[in-house]
Amino acid sequence: MATVPKETIARILQLHSFEHDSTTITEETLAMLQKYLELFIREAVQRSVANKEVSGDEVQLTHEDLENITGMLLLDM
Repeated sequence: MATVPKETIARILQLHSFEHDSTTITEETLAMLQKYLELFIREAVQRSVANKEVSGDEVQLTHEDLENITGMLLLDM
């Protein structure tokens, strides 16, 4: 199963969260964030599928399906 690469998480934090370039993040923290993001994404997909009216065997999700569940997902986290 594909996960969000640790390098991507670190880069996002460096670009958008840290005020100082000298701020660092540990490997342990990156691993924890990676697991958290994986769980968050899985839950978002599962809720989107459960919320979508399905006809047939194939389910296609769009950004609108994810937008529909975002509010409750964030409140539940």
